[in-house]
Amino acid sequence: MAKLFISAGEPSGDLLAGELLDALGKVMPGLEAFGICGPRMREAGAEALFGIEELAVMGFVEVLKHLPYLKRLEFSLLEAIDRRRPDVAVLVDYPGFHLRLADALRLRGIFVIQYVAPQLWAWGEKRTETLKTVTDEVLGIMPFEAEFFRQRGVVYRYVGTPQVDRAAQAVRDRARFSLSEATTIGFFPGSRYGEISRLLPRMLAIREELRRLDPTLRFAISAAPHLDLAFFARMLGQSPWPKPTKVAEGLQVFDLGDTQVVAGQSIHLMKSCDAALVTSGTATLECALVQTPMAVVYVMQPLSYQLAKRFVKLSHISLVNLVAGQGLIKEFIQNFAAREAADELLQLARPGAYRTLQSEALRALGQRLQGNLAEHAAAVVATRLRERASVQEARITDFARA
Repeated sequence: MAKLFISAGEPSGDLLAGELLDALGKVMPGLEAFGICGPRMREAGAEALFGIEELAVMGFVEVLKHLPYLKRLEFSLLEAIDRRRPDVAVLVDYPGFHLRLADALRLRGIFVIQYVAPQLWAWGEKRTETLKTVTDEVLGIMPFEAEFFRQRGVVYRYVGTPQVDRAAQAVRDRARFSLSEATTIGFFPGSRYGEISRLLPRMLAIREELRRLDPTLRFAISAAPHLDLAFFARMLGQSPWPKPTKVAEGLQVFDLGDTQVVAGQSIHLMKSCDAALVTSGTATLECALVQTPMAVVYVMQPLSYQLAKRFVKLSHISLVNLVAGQGLIKEFIQNFAAREAADELLQLARPGAYRTLQSEALRALGQRLQGNLAEHAAAVVATRLRERASVQEARITDFARA
């Protein structure tokens, strides 16, 4: 029986790994999978040697503080790997931890696949040599990465983009979110407290400008479902916080007059808005793929911004523009006027040539990206597992003959 070690370090990786395991189960029934797991991976049948919550360390200072614990975890993990002797290891995203682990796995003769390439094209070009040394193959989720890694000798394969499959399931349903027929602009401030603390006040200032420009506009603010709504109440200055006007599985809607705060189902909300302002990250790609006209915003801590200006060598920050290879959508970064962003959103939300031009460009962008990510990745992993199993069987046969 083939054995697979699989590891995720955070919820987004757990989701990708769980989908991969589901797809592998269809082509390799009986596969023995174990590793560092979250709930989605456990649901897909993987045995958890450790849980992803045990790796939930964010930031340089926090990592240093927990370094002794992480070292003990790595030691215990490698002891278990030595006992179980997997044929292939799939390490999902989370490169800070996984690249160290990959080195130890390759020394043990295990075929190592990094699933989701580290974003070394943004700032860490020198680390490509490490990536090449400690992995056998990289399965990437962005097509523009391919040339970068191949030029540097990394065995890289683009297997698909997860947002393609998720966007295909999105439904435009304004009634679901209590949105009226009036033109509605959505604000998507991210999913982490730190970035929301920096970005939501800027978005609210833009909302004030839009209210002055057109009092008939309506607004929607997306809140990640795992966040404390008391945090949003403080940020919005809303006291008392209203009871939800709609509750469904994975969804709560709160009516704040001309603004609906929506907890959950963000990709459906994106599709239901007329235009959107989205925090830089994977959400920008989701918004593009549901073909909602958009602009991108990002605000960093001042010191982090100065460091990024020095080390990041990109002409664009949004995945949409990186995939397109041009400035397809406007990016508002760090220091910008609220009125400038409001003018852009108003042009995108109203019918006209400007909106139509971006909508057509977003539709063309979607054709560059491949869906069915889990199935494509599973085909590669299954091939590697079968190859390794064949090599092992040949060794056993040779030993028996000797």
